[in-house]
Amino acid sequence: MSTARAAEPVRPADVLKDPGHLKTLLLSGLGGIPVSLVAFWFLAGIHELQHALWSGLPHALRGGGRCRCCSYPASWSG
Repeated sequence: MSTARAAEPVRPADVLKDPGHLKTLLLSGLGGIPVSLVAFWFLAGIHELQHALWSGLPHALRGGGRCRCCSYPASWSG
């Protein structure tokens, strides 16, 4: 007959205080900063590209003039 004891269940409080867990948390936080900066600048670039395509390109293709088919009252332009 074996007298081996069953392993104790792991308590969440012990896991949170473990140095390995704290190092992983710190590494994740430090890695998240450059990732979030890259994501921000990517979205800023996409915004500028959309603005150029939807505003600047039609204006450039028309030669700077207003299109007769898309004209709107002057009061709308502010």
